[in-house]
Amino acid sequence: MTSYALVQYTFKDLGIIFEIPYLQLIVLEALCKIPPGKVTTYKDISTALGDGIASRAVGYIMKTNPLPDRYPCYKVLGSDGSLKGYSLGIEKKLSLLEMEGIEVRHQRITNVGKYLVDPSELQIPPVLSSMKGVQELLANKVSLTTERRDIRFVVTFDLSFLDGPPDIGIGVGCAFDLTDKKLLGVGISFVPTFIPYIPTYLAFRELPAVLVCLSAIKKHIPRIDALILDGQGILHPRGFGIASHVGVLTNIPSIGVAKSLLVGKILDTWIHKGKIRYTPIIHADKIAGFLVVQGRNKIIVSPGHKFSPEDALEFVTRLDWPNNESEPLIIRLPHRIASRLRDYARKSAEQFKNDAKKQRSLQDFLINA
Repeated sequence: MTSYALVQYTFKDLGIIFEIPYLQLIVLEALCKIPPGKVTTYKDISTALGDGIASRAVGYIMKTNPLPDRYPCYKVLGSDGSLKGYSLGIEKKLSLLEMEGIEVRHQRITNVGKYLVDPSELQIPPVLSSMKGVQELLANKVSLTTERRDIRFVVTFDLSFLDGPPDIGIGVGCAFDLTDKKLLGVGISFVPTFIPYIPTYLAFRELPAVLVCLSAIKKHIPRIDALILDGQGILHPRGFGIASHVGVLTNIPSIGVAKSLLVGKILDTWIHKGKIRYTPIIHADKIAGFLVVQGRNKIIVSPGHKFSPEDALEFVTRLDWPNNESEPLIIRLPHRIASRLRDYARKSAEQFKNDAKKQRSLQDFLINA
């Protein structure tokens, strides 16, 4: 049985142990098994991982390979034999391939099948299949019965990211008292993540940062009536988006509010409610969420856990949603904070690099003076 690296996050206060595969390392180590004179493709690696949808994520892993001399990412091509990109430059990739006797014309291997390694030789564990299985298993625990209607204390979440490797997830959770209309506190986390963005697997990338924020908030605000996450609830191919995932793990009612649709059919049966209008979204032969529109702004609302689709809609449409905002204010605030923190971190990192360059220039001057 093939073993692979796992990253484990333990949240004692929440009673949760969350494990994810170290996907970057799994993929990079597989490259070392490609024989001389052979290549592979982003698609073959993605399929070996258990889901062809991850080809773009495989490309990102190649792009951010920190050790190209150790992990030969130049051996990974497009399915049509095109060279695509390379962190050390496309000419270097071309040179390395030709050194192994691989014929390249116009930045493409015309007979790519001749050089392809059998994916089984890479010994890549099907970790995405396992993650999919986790989602399918936990989806059975989702309740679409609204647990409570006297919702007062709500925490909303959003994330931004700093490119790695590893990527750093900047999680922000904002706790609100809806009765007194107060912001009670903000939880912030900076958590390395070892899975690139892969559609339908968002929870495995973002939940560690979310749970760090939630754990911190619960120490000061023990009663939390509902969670709202930037992502899907049951409007998901396996009926288990990030909002459902966090709801089931924490046993707290949850709602997903997303910008785009993963699955489902939007009906043309619009209902107007004040300044907004909405229409149902059908998935798996039932109403699984709603498209909510205000002016040009659109959001997708779907229940995560312990909410019915109708009650999730009713709750979100009661929130304050000014005309100039893309979504209700309490949902927008964590996005703003996470974006500001990301921009500040990027600026600080750039300043650090510039200062380091100046320091080296000064040292060179003193040495050569």
